[in-house]
Amino acid sequence: MKFKKLILFLLVNINFVGVVSAHIGSAGIVQEGKAGNYQVQVYVEPPDVIPGVAKVSVSVDGTDIESVKLSPIYYWTGDEGSPKEDEALPVAGESGRFEGKIWLMESGAASVKIVINGKRGKGETLIPIAAIATAKRDLPKSLGWILAGLALLLVGIMTTIIGASTSDSLLKPGIEGDKKTNRRKVVGSTVGLSFCGLLLFIGNNWWGSISKDYREQYMFRPYTATSTIKIENAQRVLNFKIDSNSLERRWTSYVIPDHGKLMHLFLVRQGTLDAFAHLHPVRKDTITFEAPLPNLPAGKYLVYADILRFHGLQYTIADTVDIPALKISAESFEKQTGDSDDTYVVTNPINNKASVTQDAGISICGTPGVKTALPDGSSIIWEEKPNQTLKAGQVYDLKFSVMSPDGKPAELQTYLGMMGHAAILKEDGSVYIHLHPNGTFSATAQQVMEKRIGEKTNPSPRLDNAKRFRDSVDNVLLQLQALPEAERDRALMGGMVHQTTGHHDGSVSFPYVFPSAGNYRIWLQVKRNGKILTGAFDARVI
Repeated sequence: MKFKKLILFLLVNINFVGVVSAHIGSAGIVQEGKAGNYQVQVYVEPPDVIPGVAKVSVSVDGTDIESVKLSPIYYWTGDEGSPKEDEALPVAGESGRFEGKIWLMESGAASVKIVINGKRGKGETLIPIAAIATAKRDLPKSLGWILAGLALLLVGIMTTIIGASTSDSLLKPGIEGDKKTNRRKVVGSTVGLSFCGLLLFIGNNWWGSISKDYREQYMFRPYTATSTIKIENAQRVLNFKIDSNSLERRWTSYVIPDHGKLMHLFLVRQGTLDAFAHLHPVRKDTITFEAPLPNLPAGKYLVYADILRFHGLQYTIADTVDIPALKISAESFEKQTGDSDDTYVVTNPINNKASVTQDAGISICGTPGVKTALPDGSSIIWEEKPNQTLKAGQVYDLKFSVMSPDGKPAELQTYLGMMGHAAILKEDGSVYIHLHPNGTFSATAQQVMEKRIGEKTNPSPRLDNAKRFRDSVDNVLLQLQALPEAERDRALMGGMVHQTTGHHDGSVSFPYVFPSAGNYRIWLQVKRNGKILTGAFDARVI
């Protein structure tokens, strides 16, 4: 079976795949590319509660735009079940920019469809998003006191009405009540108060049950894992085990590949951020993944593992691990059995030009606008003004230019089906994201959501045999890895329908919104002359 047929087989049997870019702390989704004949940049801020409102900002080139319309599309209902389009309105003083809001009423795999009409015809684009609840709204104190006061008033009125209905209302006009009447009023009022109290008790329990169901069934709970290091054949091996109590164990059988890998795992030395590795562990069993470590210095490392589950949501599982020191010979290092696409780099600590590690492959971290040398003689420039102030909440096009040793633009090759990859981490580890040139989401997700829209029926997931599903994925990965490197790159590239095919000018860019102020480090990964190059850059965001 040829590779394209294998991929088709996998997609058909999966039925739905990733719709969320892996991240921690970066809620917004950015897309950059084409919508028909229009160049667009889209920023979506999904709500943190469902139902909730997503904010959408669309920037379009040119001044010939007649309308921009938005609509949510859910995987299970497709475009036929989507609500009526809402129009995005032009932003005053900003030519080509439109803003709008859409309601997300259902949890799960979803997308935002954008339709642009203008003199260049009709253009459409689809941005996969996760409609998941990550927060619980608290009632404002002022509103709480108002509602409590109204409740007391209603209880008082109800108690008075019930008390009067059993006493004064039974008397004939002009006759005053006696002790018996007053006694009936007290009894009636007591019964009324008890009835109101029972209603409040039942209502409070009902609301508590609804709140508990929301927290336990609808709110997103991060997966957890346990990372350990073991020594095998004179090399360090990372063992990454997903905690089975953090999810239903059987669902880990339905992890599927993204960019040709079942897991993308990033290691960054905590605090200094001066050692970085991008690894692709092998699945040993349903919840266990392993990867031999490159020649990283010892220390405590932050771990971020990206997986894509069958139901359309991509997850990042975070952990920490202590990596011990281990001296190995050059021959032993060359014989390590890691993935051919695994990479690592050692550089200087964040905000410090002096390295604390003695390593032959050391490369100094760069800054905006300054040429940064790489070990192979090439260099990278972050095309941003030196000392430029970066602001949180603003969309940036992080553009990098790679130069060959002779100073000319380098001709880049595809790396895992893309012209480049980037990882961004905040100094304290609270923000992490794995970026691609098309935006902060999986290109596979966009492709599959578009395929789903073209279907006329609601497919049912074929999840009756976990072993068969897992084995089919493993077979695809084995055959993919068996291909020659150039053929494998072409196969992966062919699946990324929205990816730019040529970067002979040596440039690659990544749209991103820094979510909060602080110090960040950016790792850029590109491929040149068959070798994966990693450059590191520091950024200060206010």
